[in-house]
Amino acid sequence: MSHHPNVLFLITHDVGRSYGCYGKHQVHTPHIDALARSSIVLDGHFCHWPLCGPARANLFTGCRPLTTCRYNNEPFLPKFRERMGSQFATLPEHFRNHGYLTSAVGFVYHDVDDFKSWSLGHWRPPTSEMLENHGKGPRDGLPGRIRGQWQSPEALNLIRERWERLQAAGFTERDLEDPRVERQARGPAVESADVKDEAYHGGQVASKTIEIIHSLSKDEPFFLAAGFIDTHLPFWAPKRFWDLYDRDSLVMPGFLEPPQGSPEWAMGDSEPAQYYTTHGYERSWTPSVEESLELLHGRFAVLSFFDHLVGRILLALEQAGHAENTMVVLTSDHGFHEGEHGYWGKHNLWDRSLQVPLILHLPGAMEQEERVSGLTEHVDIYPTLCELAGLPLPGEFLQGLSMLHLLSNPRAEGKVAVFAHRKPMWHDRIKAYDIAHSVRTQQYRLTRYLDESGRNLYTELFDYAKDSEERYNFAQDPQYAAVLSDLVELLNVYLLTLHNSCHKPLS
Repeated sequence: MSHHPNVLFLITHDVGRSYGCYGKHQVHTPHIDALARSSIVLDGHFCHWPLCGPARANLFTGCRPLTTCRYNNEPFLPKFRERMGSQFATLPEHFRNHGYLTSAVGFVYHDVDDFKSWSLGHWRPPTSEMLENHGKGPRDGLPGRIRGQWQSPEALNLIRERWERLQAAGFTERDLEDPRVERQARGPAVESADVKDEAYHGGQVASKTIEIIHSLSKDEPFFLAAGFIDTHLPFWAPKRFWDLYDRDSLVMPGFLEPPQGSPEWAMGDSEPAQYYTTHGYERSWTPSVEESLELLHGRFAVLSFFDHLVGRILLALEQAGHAENTMVVLTSDHGFHEGEHGYWGKHNLWDRSLQVPLILHLPGAMEQEERVSGLTEHVDIYPTLCELAGLPLPGEFLQGLSMLHLLSNPRAEGKVAVFAHRKPMWHDRIKAYDIAHSVRTQQYRLTRYLDESGRNLYTELFDYAKDSEERYNFAQDPQYAAVLSDLVELLNVYLLTLHNSCHKPLS
């Protein structure tokens, strides 16, 4: 590997360890599995927040949630830059500052445009609303805000039916700016239209990424990020990827109940409700067996669609002559429940919401797959890529640790623990706590739910050596008193080091 290798950074939306290389044998992901066979696959990687905006903020700034203070999907980067001062640089910006051409395609930051990060700009596929405003796109009489990417006549008819019902109740297009109204006119949760790749966001992102790859010179290193939303609900994928699966043969997860003793609000709101019903998050929703199987079918189809797009991009990298000198990073913002606990979504602090795939391909260094079981987390990616590219670390603001020792010796120990947090969002039907803090070791996860005064309201303790499916909360079990005490201390020491970091002058 040369001193300054290129970086191809592929990031998805709402994907846990769901590829074949992570043991999900029902899923057809041949291209990602082939990439894994010549890469380092991290089995113990976690995010810090089970929501897109905050998780991506941690990943691309190298700072933890109590430092970024980004707890929702509202724009944050301009104000964060002001607070951090001139020492701060995003991950791609740091590469740009050291001679890299940087470019983004698709859904990367979940923020406003950040011109300092991308020397070649940030390209996004046009939305239905953008096309409508420019007099382009399908003329089907549906407002762009609810038209989305649905393609099939069945989906468009459902949207039209729901929209006409809203209009009959007195709502106008302006009312669709309110997400509580807009969610009542959405299409179905899944779609399998017989269309080309480019009918959907991912196909457009892949094609643009391939175009950029072929335009890049071998004389300057590049950092190219491509972000895909297709794995986020609703699950849109061309029909040929649905046809890879027989729904009658699909097997749901083994445990379909909440952890024993957990309160209703610990699970969090379930996203598919807004597609299967005409209400949003404001009412509880539990999928039927048929709905869960349909969601699982759609989920596998979009994973296979993404895998196909990865294959196209990697082929282009080879054809353009960049493969020999390009690091490939494949990850996701956070995890996702695919029916575990009878739940579809990520709005909780259970393991499936926080487990993240991370595959690192180092050119010329790998002839076979290496597995890393040590614990790592999103803030570790920034310093790791700097060291792999031969770049200096940008400053004292980074809060992660390089994973280089694990990459060179996969059997080495990872971190003692990794940490995550969550605050209820505007759509949480039951806002039972102010903030929750979670610590994960190799064997245990402890989560404490606190009120506004910092008083502990509820505690969860899972033992993955004994109970990998989180069937039981052991927090009240006397046999776990010592374990509980140790984990509380570990969490408190961690929080003490970050106490009030949101309000400290960091520049």
